Amino acid sequence: MRNENRHGGSPSYRYYVRLNEKDNSRFLDLYEKSGIGNKSEFIRRRLFLTPFRVITHDKSAADYYTLLTHIHAQIRKVGVLYNQAVRSINTYHSVKTAAVLLQKLEQYTEELHALLEETNRLTKAFEERWLPR
Repeated sequence: MRNENRHGGSPSYRYYVRLNEKDNSRFLDLYEKSGIGNKSEFIRRRLFLTPFRVITHDKSAADYYTLLTHIHAQIRKVGVLYNQAVRSINTYHSVKTAAVLLQKLEQYTEELHALLEETNRLTKAFEERWLPR
């Protein structure tokens, strides 16, 4: 009778949960701290009255992150090779030859910088559209 008044009828669904020793002791601690009369009511209140987030796995976001990680690794490699190229140009070539080679390298650096800016723009657009905060 008591359940019928509170919940609009007798409970018609039951769920069973298995807990290990650690989780059970944590559950009992939370239950005792709540001061609620029975465990079923405690579980119902935790499920339906306490806000929580449901985490979903977005495959497209994961794929995008993976590709972005690979691009970042490639950029780091280019940076290391860039430093090695500048060092060898300055060491083994005359000033005139080094200036010509460094000018070509500077053009490639500008192209790489433009690609990085485009990557940043696409990433921000992706985050705004597909990854809610």
